Amino acid sequence: MSKRKPQSLTFKSLLLSNPAGLGVALLIGAISCLAGIALLAISGWFLSAAGLASVLGTALVFNYFTPGALIRLMAILRTAGRYGEQVMAHDFLLGLLRSLRLWVWDQRVATPMQQLHQQTHGDLLQRIVGDLDQVIKWPLAVLMPWLYGLLACAGVMGLAAWVAPQLVWPVLLYSVLQLVFLPWLAQRLAARAVYSMQVLATLRRGRFMGLFQALITLTIRGNWQSYSARLDMLDQRQKQAQQRLQKVSSSIKLVSQLLTFLLLVAVIASVVKFDQAALVLREAIAAPWLVALLLSILGLNEVLQPLAQSFIAQGQSKVGLKRLNQLQQAPTVSSNVVGISSIEQLQVTDFIGRYSSLQRAAQQRAKFVISTGQSVRITGPSGAGKSACLAALAGDIPYLGQVLVNGQSININDHNGWCQRIAYLPQQAVIFQQSLAANLRLGDPDASDEQLRHVLAILGLGEWLQALPQGLNTLLGAQGRDVSGGQARRIALARVLLRQSDVLLLDEPFDGLDKVSIARVCEALDQPEFRPKLLLYVSHVATALDQRAKAVTVQ
Repeated sequence: MSKRKPQSLTFKSLLLSNPAGLGVALLIGAISCLAGIALLAISGWFLSAAGLASVLGTALVFNYFTPGALIRLMAILRTAGRYGEQVMAHDFLLGLLRSLRLWVWDQRVATPMQQLHQQTHGDLLQRIVGDLDQVIKWPLAVLMPWLYGLLACAGVMGLAAWVAPQLVWPVLLYSVLQLVFLPWLAQRLAARAVYSMQVLATLRRGRFMGLFQALITLTIRGNWQSYSARLDMLDQRQKQAQQRLQKVSSSIKLVSQLLTFLLLVAVIASVVKFDQAALVLREAIAAPWLVALLLSILGLNEVLQPLAQSFIAQGQSKVGLKRLNQLQQAPTVSSNVVGISSIEQLQVTDFIGRYSSLQRAAQQRAKFVISTGQSVRITGPSGAGKSACLAALAGDIPYLGQVLVNGQSININDHNGWCQRIAYLPQQAVIFQQSLAANLRLGDPDASDEQLRHVLAILGLGEWLQALPQGLNTLLGAQGRDVSGGQARRIALARVLLRQSDVLLLDEPFDGLDKVSIARVCEALDQPEFRPKLLLYVSHVATALDQRAKAVTVQ
């Protein structure tokens, strides 16, 4: 079975994920931006024209109402547009975040099973979350400000052409410098610092998580000072990168302000002349329109200011996008063409699970044959690889050795038929922040409420369920924080039993249970409706299951 390589993640694909939502946000934002500049231009023209009307004695016939209404309209459009842009932009970003998360999930689905366990480490998952947060900033912090600046420059250029055609060229040069040259220069100066910030943020997050997890141990053993020194070193390096970014940002802002000042000087110099030792406006230049243009340039400067910070978001988004694309895997072709309609026999030879390459290769490898109705108990000293053996059989980690199903060799890590016919209870019970029913139905989505109550009752949780005010709709906290360890263990086991698979893999199913609960679990595994064809389990507790199970020792 061939696997199609998922499409690479690009800024273009992100924007096209919801073009309508982005278009509405940009339209509202553009209206707000242009209304803000128009507000300054019209108000400047109005004040100047009203002043001239008073000087010329035409104040009584001057039309105050139309400019006043336009000023009020522009103020309303600017305020309403800002709120509307925030609503629509954040709606677009939420949709973009959903698309990004689905894309990341697609990469995990396409990842070979023997490599998937490498993406479950906490530091990598935290890095992925951080990269997603950085990538979704790009439309809001980079694209939108640049487009608003482009529209604002075009509007001011049109006004300059109305006032005096020769003013178009300084405004055009100013626009090119602000929209193209300064962002390019800032990115060149700060690219290294932005990348360092991203890497250091990941390292610091991992170090602090390790600190919180081992705080008591570090304090008792007196290793706090050395660990604190390493954290201080990371803090200093990140502080240096932040200072460099701040210097670049401040410098770009200063240059931007100077360019605006020079544009104002250039505009004024182009429209005035000396006449009898006095500065006067050139012919055909209307003073009110000139004041409107000057105030529009000041408004344009305000619109362009966010571009001085956009280079940081641009660099962070590029780094995040590049690291997310590293999740992609090269297309593979599965060599497993043997279908599995039912598992009647499992033969394992020279089998060993490998969490990492650091495991000693001299570990004894498991060897056994199990047929329908039989069970195997894997025993051995702590660290011998019992849990790794079950995890490898479940397809969670890589393995060495040979696996034969119904007499035919298969590759567990690349065989969907095998994964569909097994159920696995890991050593750490996983409880999701969902309702009790939703947690159980992960084993069987079609299970009825009565089936859920039945399996809980068999495992000794019937009375506990009846005492819950919301019953099966009770929301369980993340990682099972709202239930005891024994209850979480049995909820996870109930989920596995509901799957009703041919092969049942149980890693320490009796951990944290009392004698009565252990007996109930053994009885449940002996029920016809829940009894698997093949049972493999690891347990350090002697139970009734051991009486009919083969003992396989790993050392």
